[in-house]
Amino acid sequence: MKARTVLFLTVAGSCTWIFGENDVTVKKEAQPYQLETVVVQASRLEPLSASMNQQELLDDLGSQNAAQAAQAVPGVAGSCRSIDTPEIAIRGLGWERVPTQLDFLPLYGSCPARMDPPATYLSPESIANMTVVKGLPSVTYGAGGTGGRVMARTVANPTQPALNGATADASVTWDGGRDGYASRAGAKVGNGKMEIGASANAVDYDDYESGSGQTVPAENRSHGASANIRYTPDANNGYFFSWNMHKVDHLDYPALPMDATDVTANTFTFGSRHENLGSLLEDIEWQAGYSDSDHTMDNRDKPNRANMDAKADTESKTYGARIASGWRFSQDSKWTIGVDAHHLSRDGTRTRTIKTAPPAPGTYRDPIWPDAHQTQVGLFAERSTELDNDSRLRLGLRADGIFSDIDRGGEATPFDATVRDGYAKYYGNSARDTDRNEALFSGNVLWEIPQGESIEWFIGAGCVQRAASITELYYAYAPAPGGFQVGNPTLDPETKAEIDGGVDYYGDRLEIGVQAFASYVFDYILETRVDTLPSGAIVRGFENTDAVLAGGELQGRWKISSEWSIPFNMAYVRGRNASDNRDLPLIPPLSGRVALRWDSAWQLRPWAEAAFRAATSQHDVDSQYPESETSAWQVVDLRAGFELPKGFGLEAGVENLFDQDYADHLARETLFAQGDLVAGEKIPMPGRFFYAGIKWAL
Repeated sequence: MKARTVLFLTVAGSCTWIFGENDVTVKKEAQPYQLETVVVQASRLEPLSASMNQQELLDDLGSQNAAQAAQAVPGVAGSCRSIDTPEIAIRGLGWERVPTQLDFLPLYGSCPARMDPPATYLSPESIANMTVVKGLPSVTYGAGGTGGRVMARTVANPTQPALNGATADASVTWDGGRDGYASRAGAKVGNGKMEIGASANAVDYDDYESGSGQTVPAENRSHGASANIRYTPDANNGYFFSWNMHKVDHLDYPALPMDATDVTANTFTFGSRHENLGSLLEDIEWQAGYSDSDHTMDNRDKPNRANMDAKADTESKTYGARIASGWRFSQDSKWTIGVDAHHLSRDGTRTRTIKTAPPAPGTYRDPIWPDAHQTQVGLFAERSTELDNDSRLRLGLRADGIFSDIDRGGEATPFDATVRDGYAKYYGNSARDTDRNEALFSGNVLWEIPQGESIEWFIGAGCVQRAASITELYYAYAPAPGGFQVGNPTLDPETKAEIDGGVDYYGDRLEIGVQAFASYVFDYILETRVDTLPSGAIVRGFENTDAVLAGGELQGRWKISSEWSIPFNMAYVRGRNASDNRDLPLIPPLSGRVALRWDSAWQLRPWAEAAFRAATSQHDVDSQYPESETSAWQVVDLRAGFELPKGFGLEAGVENLFDQDYADHLARETLFAQGDLVAGEKIPMPGRFFYAGIKWAL
C-alpha cells in the first residue's frame, strides 16, 4: 500500500508541476468544474455540471427523501432492506463508499444493520439543492467517496440576496398501493436582508402487494421538520444557520432480523461566505455542524419472537467543520485552498433474551459498536483554469489523516472473553491492536474540451483513497441476516484509480450525453463469510481484495416538437473480484428508461407521460456473498397533471400498469417468512397501484 501511495504522489505532483502556472497559456478565469455531477431535470441537458434544485425535487411526488430522488440519475441504484429506505450505490459501489453530506458535514446513520442510510434523513422541502457525484469528485468536497457522493445544501449560496416577501408550498400525495399518504409543506419570509424558513413532512404508509399478489411488510410511520435563518447584510457577505430533524415511529424491514421502532436524528449546520475580499484572497467560506442520531430496533413483530426477545439501542454523533478560500495568485487562474475535519462516534448494544435453545436460554449482550471513534483531518488545494482554446483544466490534491479507536475493546461478548479476542479469532493476533493512524492521499485531473457550440468532450483521471469505516473495522457480533457480523481492525484503506471520459451533444432537436469509466480498486473492502457457529449462525466479516469495474451511462432527450419529447437514459456496470477471479456482489444489471412526454402551453399547462422502465437479468453474482440471480423485467408507468388557479396543481398516475411481478437486483432477501414472502426471497417491488397528489405554491 505504501508503494502505491508513493507512486500516486509522484504522478500527481508531476501533473501539478507540468500544468503549473508558468507552463499554461490562460485566457480567463475558470470556474471550478464538478466531475460527473448530474441533473435529473433541466431546461438543457447538463449531465456533468448541474444539480437538482429544490423545485425539481419537489416536483417529484414519488420521492420522499434524497435517496429516492437520487435513483433517477443514470448509474445510481438503491439497495433496499425496506422499500422506503434505499442505500445509494453509484456505478456498482455502495455501502460506506458513498458518503452523504449536508452543508459539507458528513452524515451517518445510527443503525448497525443500515436501516437508516443518511440520505433518507433529507426530505425535498428541507434542502435547497442536491448534487450527485458519480466520478472522481472535486478534492474540495471532502475525504473518501470511492463510490461517489450525495451532497445537499440547506442554502444554495449564502451571499445570494435574502428573500424580500414570502413564499410557501405544500403537497399531499395518496398512494393507493400503500393505502396511505405522504405530505410536506414549507414557507419562507424575508425583508431583503433577513430570511427565515421552516418546513415539515409526514409519511403514513401500510404494506403493499407485489405483482403476484404477495403482501410485503412495509409499514412506515415517520415525519420530519427543518428550519433555517439566513442573513445577507450586503452583496458580498452571507450567513446561515439550519436545523434538520428526521423521526421514525415504526418502519418494517423484511430483510433484517428486527424492525425500526424509534429513530430520531437532528442535524445542525451553520456558516458564512464572504466575496470580493481583495486582489489576492478573493473569497472565503466556512461551514460547521453537528449531527446526533439515536436508533432503537426490536423483533416484536418478527416470527422468531417466540424463541427470542431482541432489542438494540445504538447512536451516532458527528462534529465537523470546513473552511475554503479562493485565491488568485495570477490574473488568469483560480485556486481553492482549505481544510476540513470531522469526528464520528458510534456506540450500541443489542440485548437478546433467549427463551428456547439453541443457544442456551438466558440474556446476552452484544457490543455491536464498542464505543468506536474515527477522526478525519484533511487539507486540499485545487486549481481551475481556462486555456486559450476554450478548454478547461482542473487539478486537485488532498491529504487526510484518519485516526480510529474503540473504548470497549476489553468488554466481554457472548462468544469471546473480550471484543478484541473476537477480532483475533477471525483475523489473527494483529487484530488485537485496534488503534489506527492512517495517512491518505487523493487527487485528480480533469480536462474539458468544447468543440464548436454544440459538442463538448471531457476526460479525467485520478485516485481517491478511503479508510475502512467504523462498521468495517469494529463491528462486534452485530446482527446480520442469518447470524452475526464481525469487523476487521487490520483492513487497509481502499485506493481507487479511475479514468472517466465522455461527450455531450446539444442540438436543436437532440440532446445526448455519453459517459464511460474504468476503475481499479486496490484493497477493495469485501464483505464475506468468515465462519459458521455451532448453532448454524453465519459469521460475516470483511477482507481486502482487488476489484475492477467498468461501464457507462447514456442520457438524453429527443425533442419531437415544441410539445412532444422523448427523454431516455441507460446505465451499465460490470464488476469483478480481481484477486479471486469472480464477480463482485451487488452489481446492478443493464437498466434504462424511455418515455413519451407531452408538455402543453395551454392555460392550465397540462402534461402527460408514458414511461417504459426495464432491466436485464443479472447472472453475474457472487455466490459466496451470498446473493441470488434476478430475472429481467419491464414496467410501464402513466402520469399526467395540470395547473389550477391560485397556485394549485393536480397530478395522478398508474405505476406498473400491467401489474408485473419483479424485484430489483439490489433488493435484499427476506430473512423470515413474513406476510406472503418466504425466507430467502428477494423483496419484490409493488404491483400496479394508483396515486394522486395535489400541490400548492404561493
